[in-house]
Amino acid sequence: MIFEGVKDFSLEHIFECGQAFRWKKMEDGAYAGVAGGAYAIAAFAPESGRPHEGRLTVRAHAPEGGRTEGHGRLAAAPAESREFWAGYFDLARDYGAIKRRLAASGSAMAEAVAYGAGIRILEQDPWEALISFIISQNNHIPRIRGCIENLCRHFGERREYGGDEYFTFPKAEGLAEALTERGIDALAPCGLGYRAKYIAEATRQVIERGGEGYLEGLKRQRFEEAMKAITSIHGVGPKVASCVLLFGLGKREGFPVDVWIARAMKEFYGIGENDRAAAEAYAKEHFGDAAGIAQQYLFYYARSQK
Repeated sequence: MIFEGVKDFSLEHIFECGQAFRWKKMEDGAYAGVAGGAYAIAAFAPESGRPHEGRLTVRAHAPEGGRTEGHGRLAAAPAESREFWAGYFDLARDYGAIKRRLAASGSAMAEAVAYGAGIRILEQDPWEALISFIISQNNHIPRIRGCIENLCRHFGERREYGGDEYFTFPKAEGLAEALTERGIDALAPCGLGYRAKYIAEATRQVIERGGEGYLEGLKRQRFEEAMKAITSIHGVGPKVASCVLLFGLGKREGFPVDVWIARAMKEFYGIGENDRAAAEAYAKEHFGDAAGIAQQYLFYYARSQK
């Protein structure tokens, strides 16, 4: 499928800013990955002289008619459909207006916005976001990717496309069943380290609360209520919870503070690297309901520029 006239868009910016871990850059600049149980290849062709405006092409494959898995309002949309991918890439949102508003908050943010001008916040599955960001704790991106792929390979569904195999993200019920049968040792092949016990306990709690539908329901809650619910899950602190709210629940007022954001807030705004509360308060006051989008511009800029 083809989306013409897409603005404020860059696949590299989107997939290299730390919000998703199952997409890989190909030699031709396209990205291949798995979302909603579907394997897809996304390519972007900018217009001449406009690096972040142009044509987005998505080729997607899902078996048996392509019903997607666990994506809330998108769950009923085939992975081959425009509806699914327009929602996944957040194409209906006016990022131009958001960037102008954020850039007006100060020169540092204006510089970060210009550097990551093609970033958009993906609409990801809440369950996948929860487990992925638990894995991300005190971890680096290549290892995070490897751990997630191991988890999918051992507990997801194996599928084929074009002669290649891929694996869906494991369902909460299936992972819980494996943990009940074999205990935490079931996760040993995934190389998760101490995070295995967090994932096992998070799986148990999510199942007890109603499964993946429980997480989906948090989208309808206020930010503070959703934050309280997510941080009550064992092994989930404020940073991981903020990531889950931002990337899995669509709550863009969240402002995850990791080491890169802490350094950026110190460098740009004079806030102590260990003062997460002050960083969040600054973001709330100056970036408002776009704090999570601002966080991605800052993260991408800080991590790339160091």
